[in-house]
Amino acid sequence: MYRRRYLGTIGGCVGAASLSGCTAVLPGADQEPEYPGGTLLIENTGDRPVRVSIETKLDQYDASLDIDVAGGEMIVRRDFVTADQGDIVTLEAQLGKTGDHLRFQFLPAGGGPDYPPEVAQLTFETAVEASASWTALRGS
Repeated sequence: MYRRRYLGTIGGCVGAASLSGCTAVLPGADQEPEYPGGTLLIENTGDRPVRVSIETKLDQYDASLDIDVAGGEMIVRRDFVTADQGDIVTLEAQLGKTGDHLRFQFLPAGGGPDYPPEVAQLTFETAVEASASWTALRGS
């Protein structure tokens, strides 16, 4: 009786483990996560934490963030900036306390049928400007 329960438990665990490994073959499993337009992604691909300050450059878009990003971490701020369709928003980032300011323009709400909403992604490895880059990704 105990042997049957033991074997049943092991079989259930092995079956669950094998199914969890197969989720990659399900439709949509390999797709990038979708974020709404105006979302801000900050990714530190390095090993050390970095202080990041980001703000909008126009008064009508009042959004700012001042945060430490740990090494290997990605910070997601959904709907960081909301704007009307066709409005270009300029973000400015500073890595560390004394780093240069990196500017970036994107369309949080898109610009019509040919220009979908965009997500702003800042990726860096260290607190040096040369190791940071902005990218516009397609939003939902």
